[in-house]
Amino acid sequence: MKDEYIRMFYNEICEKIEGDYKIVLEPNRSIKEDWIEYDQVKWEVEEPIQKLVNKLLKDDTLSLEDKILEVYKFICLNYIYDVNVLYFFRKDISDPNNIKHIAVDWYGRIVGDKWIENRKKHNRRVCYEFARFYAKAINELIDGKENLEAFMVGDKENLHYVVGLTGEKYSIILDLDNFNNIKDLTRLKLGLTITGINILRDDSGKFQKALDKFNENRLNDLAEIEEAKTKLKGKDTIKYFNSVVDVLNSYNIDSQGFFEYMRAIIENEGIEIEKLWKQEKDNGEKHYSRCLTFNFDSNMYLLDSVDKTLKLIGEEKLDEKIFIYNPEENEYPYYGG
Repeated sequence: MKDEYIRMFYNEICEKIEGDYKIVLEPNRSIKEDWIEYDQVKWEVEEPIQKLVNKLLKDDTLSLEDKILEVYKFICLNYIYDVNVLYFFRKDISDPNNIKHIAVDWYGRIVGDKWIENRKKHNRRVCYEFARFYAKAINELIDGKENLEAFMVGDKENLHYVVGLTGEKYSIILDLDNFNNIKDLTRLKLGLTITGINILRDDSGKFQKALDKFNENRLNDLAEIEEAKTKLKGKDTIKYFNSVVDVLNSYNIDSQGFFEYMRAIIENEGIEIEKLWKQEKDNGEKHYSRCLTFNFDSNMYLLDSVDKTLKLIGEEKLDEKIFIYNPEENEYPYYGG
């Protein structure tokens, strides 16, 4: 029966969302389709999440949908997106008419014991990892009591993975780390609404009701930023940007969350940006975070996501040992996690 619903889900995602997708399952299943892939890594729930799952399994006051959202919230509040993975993407320019970025398999997708042990030392994860342990956690919450199953959904280029949840009741996509938007990993740390859940089918409205209840009394954007926008947007652009920087620095937000929020604010003003990377010095292994520069009123500015500042740099040349442009043009050795 579960295989039937997985086939239904695949048809639903193809009909409603642009792109070419595949479904990734744990081994030892019999379903065989050209859009099915079996993961090479055993799915396990990380210890902090396992403690929450065990607690939720004993809670009779919450619905399954509420419990799924509780785990979603826990991940968003306690983990950050490991933007370092994007530093290692390769740029394929073999076809000038179809320039592509290619994810390396060894960063989170196909890993060994060394990687798994190193990941326990920090809270940075990539989409492959989030999708694996969140899908596993959901299946533990289902506990065979519902005709539902969670699994991984990925695009065929291996650039992004999310959780799919399907069965008799509904079909849902849960994406807490879409790196093209301000992620729910960032939004929930700011107390904002969930935006990364896409309901493909929910005839009874059960999941939608749980999501609406979760989002009650949450804003789509921070009130302080809305205030700065009203006072300064279109009047003093740089002062507006600095006000947003000050607001974000008053919250517990990581460098990647800072970058993506500020990037959205800056590009919304019609300003072109140039991305670069900054090496963080406090890590045993080299770790890089995205930063950006832009020109405005004949001045050049640096948004430093590590220091979480906006600086006027003029014609100042950035230290090439710290700031790196176009890392995707290089090849890199295995990174240990």
